[in-house]
Amino acid sequence: MPSAESLSADDSLWNLMAVYLRKERERRRLSQSAVARLIRSDRHLVANVEAGRRHLTGPQCIALDDDWGTIFRHLRTFAAKISTDEDWIKQLWDFEKNALTIKTYVHGLVPVPLQTEGYARELLHRMRVVQDVDAALAERKARTELLLSQLPRLQLWVLLDEGALAPPLGDGLRRQQLEALLDWSEQVSLRVIPADEWHIGHSGSYELITTTAGLDVGYMWAQLGGKLIHEGAEVRDLGLRWDRMGAVALTESATRELIKQQLEIK
Repeated sequence: MPSAESLSADDSLWNLMAVYLRKERERRRLSQSAVARLIRSDRHLVANVEAGRRHLTGPQCIALDDDWGTIFRHLRTFAAKISTDEDWIKQLWDFEKNALTIKTYVHGLVPVPLQTEGYARELLHRMRVVQDVDAALAERKARTELLLSQLPRLQLWVLLDEGALAPPLGDGLRRQQLEALLDWSEQVSLRVIPADEWHIGHSGSYELITTTAGLDVGYMWAQLGGKLIHEGAEVRDLGLRWDRMGAVALTESATRELIKQQLEIK
């Protein structure tokens, strides 16, 4: 996990706010507990904010500004409007390294870490969004190993569109991917959403993470990067989306039967 000492204010506006908070606290010779009392929170949250693992809320920024004469509320306004987390993949991995549960959905695709190498390579090649496919593949492989090495302590929940079971691949690669999904369905929670079900996942891919420290964070995938979600209300909204999608998904056992059927006809 990132530390306050290693955080760079140049990486993002959120990091700038974290460094700014630490500097202002130390300049006033205040403890993290004292700041926590000011913003009506606890010392652990202040420590997480200073390390870039959590973000200050609007009311917390106002409380600091009113007492210290700072500009946290203005910085937060711009951070929320224009910032994605520039070092997003590193921050995502930091949370995934310390996860108790991960719930993931990728629209129309098999998500990492359940992609076979052949599937991942063909996906990267056909999408033509990276210049170095081998480097991108190595990065995906490292993330896959990171996640799967934490099983069974890590509880991994996956929602999968039915269309993801029939990717436009050659029969060999398609069968390898289906066999891998069938194997993993015995170790992780894998449920397919039928193709004839409309659901809110069509609006975008996302991930929900609960860490060993009890933090709940979300991640929204985007075309040119992504955005970590720290706000409690927004994380709860993602959780509600997950529940709604899960309500129309097949059971785990029905999903396994569907994969077996796909294997028989391919």
